[in-house]
Amino acid sequence: MDYKVNGKVYEVDEVIVKEYKEEFDLTHADAVRMYFEEMGIAKPKDTITEVDATPKKRKYTKSDKPRKKSTRERKVDEEKKEILGLLIDGYTEKYPRVVKVKNEVEFSFTHNGNEYTVKLIKHRPPKNA
Repeated sequence: MDYKVNGKVYEVDEVIVKEYKEEFDLTHADAVRMYFEEMGIAKPKDTITEVDATPKKRKYTKSDKPRKKSTRERKVDEEKKEILGLLIDGYTEKYPRVVKVKNEVEFSFTHNGNEYTVKLIKHRPPKNA
């Protein structure tokens, strides 16, 4: 439980309060008052009010150990690779030029002094199909 004394909220050690109740045959309120007076927080004329427990703030600390890097192998989409190959073959057949290929995803080329990139995107099927 938390209690408010002189405008400040304090957390009470319930074990000590329970000992006071049993040893001196006190009510819970009197045992709490005795606890605060013994700690030097409250004087006999101060009011002690019970309040809802405040949620504890989380502590975020950085670990000393370095994080393990994930080792995930990249999957090559063979279907995209085949389609991109057909596009490159079709273009280079008509215009024999240097084509730069990036993975199986895209290729770049220069045509009439301008640079172009063709990127192949595979769309997922709609969810409500």
